[in-house]
Amino acid sequence: MRPTRVLRSAAGVLSVATLVGLAATACGTGEQADAPQGDCPVKPVQVVATVNQWGEIVEVLGGDCVAVDTIISGSAADPHDYEPSPADSAAFEQAQLAVLNGLGYDSWAQRALDQLGDDGPEVIDAGIVSNLTTGDNPHLWYSPAAVRSTSQAITEELTDLAPDAADYLDQRSTAWAAALQPYDTALDDLRDAADGAAFASTEPVADDLLEAAELRNATPRGFRAAALNETDPSPADLAAFEKLLTSGDVAVLVVNPQSESPVADQLRRTAEAAKVPVVEVTETVPADTDGFIPWQVAQMRTLTSAVAS
Repeated sequence: MRPTRVLRSAAGVLSVATLVGLAATACGTGEQADAPQGDCPVKPVQVVATVNQWGEIVEVLGGDCVAVDTIISGSAADPHDYEPSPADSAAFEQAQLAVLNGLGYDSWAQRALDQLGDDGPEVIDAGIVSNLTTGDNPHLWYSPAAVRSTSQAITEELTDLAPDAADYLDQRSTAWAAALQPYDTALDDLRDAADGAAFASTEPVADDLLEAAELRNATPRGFRAAALNETDPSPADLAAFEKLLTSGDVAVLVVNPQSESPVADQLRRTAEAAKVPVVEVTETVPADTDGFIPWQVAQMRTLTSAVAS
């Protein structure tokens, strides 16, 4: 993994409003292109992203200079235990760059890349870029620090693969940094509203985001460890969680509607009975949103309203 580079300023920066909508119009079909597309001076870099959380960011950063093939989009498949198809394996083989989440979240992709050996594409692993190790929370797209460090790594690698597009890619990365302003503002608003309050979560999907907003994670340690390991919590851990929810010490319970279970449903009912606000956060970018930033901002605003109530 090459070290990330510091983003340079560039003239002719795209407007923030334009950039936010570009994920839908970027060259993100994954189809092979042998000639320059749109405003890109070179033919697109072929990129494979394991999940759409990172695939959308690649599309925005790369614009016309990337053709992105995202393997898992939406909630139809669980990235933890996904089995790649022959078409997925072929996509890795044809790609120039693969973007992985890492930390065991998409280990199937690493196995597929290992089989290619030296013939495989360049790889960006968000976990490695973020200096994390297996066992840390793998939901890195909910970490503001990981979003920025991985974005820098993507821009650097695309520039290495398409050096003649350096100016274009610099403009995209600078515009992306500006487009993150509403994201940063929403995070600040959440921090101010929470004022150090406690939260609990049935699954650690958005824990990094909440902790970045300086909320205190009150989820029982044993329950959180079971969730990270994808195992059932012990009766004692479940009882401790229910006691927490009825104690009045938690400002919000965060749940993932894409990963329902009897335990999560039980905790949700307990929270609702105790009048603890319950907020849903999704693991993947919903199909009916305008992209990564609007998705994250909307969820932070919902969390802000909940902790302020």
